[in-house]
Amino acid sequence: MTEGKSFRARSARRVAMAAVSVLFMTWLIDYIDRLVITLALPDIGEEFGLGTTMQGLILTAFFVTYAAMQIPGGILADTRGTRPTMLLAAGGWTVFTAASGLAIGLTTMIVIRAVFGVFQGMYPAASIKALSERTTPEQRLTANGVMSASNPLGSAIAPIVAAPLIVAFGWRGAFWAVSVLGLLIVIVLWKGMPKPLTTEELAAATGRPAPEPVAQVSLRQAMGLLKSSMMWRFTLMFCGFNIIGWGLVSWVPSYLRENKHVSLTGVGLMSGIPWVAAAISMMAGGYLFDRFFQGNHRRVVIPVMLVTAGLLVMMVRAGSATEFIAWETCGTLVMYLAYMQIFGLPLRMLPAEYAGVGGGMVNFGGQLAGAVSPFVMGFLAEHFSYGAAFSFLGIGCVLAIVGALVTPQTPEAFRAGLGRHLDLSHKTSTPDPVAVGAA
Repeated sequence: MTEGKSFRARSARRVAMAAVSVLFMTWLIDYIDRLVITLALPDIGEEFGLGTTMQGLILTAFFVTYAAMQIPGGILADTRGTRPTMLLAAGGWTVFTAASGLAIGLTTMIVIRAVFGVFQGMYPAASIKALSERTTPEQRLTANGVMSASNPLGSAIAPIVAAPLIVAFGWRGAFWAVSVLGLLIVIVLWKGMPKPLTTEELAAATGRPAPEPVAQVSLRQAMGLLKSSMMWRFTLMFCGFNIIGWGLVSWVPSYLRENKHVSLTGVGLMSGIPWVAAAISMMAGGYLFDRFFQGNHRRVVIPVMLVTAGLLVMMVRAGSATEFIAWETCGTLVMYLAYMQIFGLPLRMLPAEYAGVGGGMVNFGGQLAGAVSPFVMGFLAEHFSYGAAFSFLGIGCVLAIVGALVTPQTPEAFRAGLGRHLDLSHKTSTPDPVAVGAA
């Protein structure tokens, strides 16, 4: 009996490690496929005769559908399963990554990027729930830290990968080349993603009677969470946070090329530096919150956003490309200390069976920011200056602070608000922390 439990415990650890590895790789490819266009925008604009406003509209087309699919993607994962949802998402976005290289003008590029956003929008909530199904409660925060780090690392790697591909093959060839990575990740998801943990594996891994494995919920139950104004307040906070993140990712490469006259290869290297800092900061922020700030995320979010706002001001005032990147790196290093408190906290307190739709709700705010930031900043850059465009990011700091002020600060307050919309009568304690990830 003891040997059997030991074997099941080792099996549970292997499942968790395999799941984290597969999801980490998939998120990296997701970001590379998504962000190639930020390096290619100046070349696309030159070929199609587009100013920065219309270039921003191309980016916004993706984020509109990407944001719109967050909640449907969560419902699909909660009601139909995570593995089929992730395979559909990765296969679809790979096809439309390649199709981006076939665009013949503004209209076709907007349509292609919009459909690309539909498929990528299915993935985040499914990946969140997939990690919940394959880890124990004690493993989930560590597993989340690793999986979530793939997001800023993807933002760092994408320009490094894209720049030489654009130099070698042109912007069209770059899309075709990175689509091969997408095809490989579909195969990895299909063959490498382990099955969810069983009740026996959970019990053996935790050393105590295990809860039932994470269940699928009905459509009615999933829709019940959408009635929670409290969850929408977390959505607002993440929207503010990501106005900054997506604004920087979208326009720093073009700014360095057009205003600072940095070579394309140099842009690829320089624009990745702040996101390496963000990955480190994200993991450190989760640890620091658990160690020192549990129960009051305002103590992290508000000061972090105030300092970030000051660093953005210094970035806008920078005189050289090197100084600009240095201040941006300081900004992302500080800003991502608050990531886990903004995106992860509500999902950590949700029952695991609602991880898909809950993640979709919060992530909707972050990706709505992606629909707003690129277009507004493109307009400001074209009609005023890049300084005005980057100054717009201060609005994100304000929204994140407002969100922190109106969201509950304790698990008890969170559950009290949630209980008005979900039947939690069978839950006698604080929900196990679920896996949380980014966008």
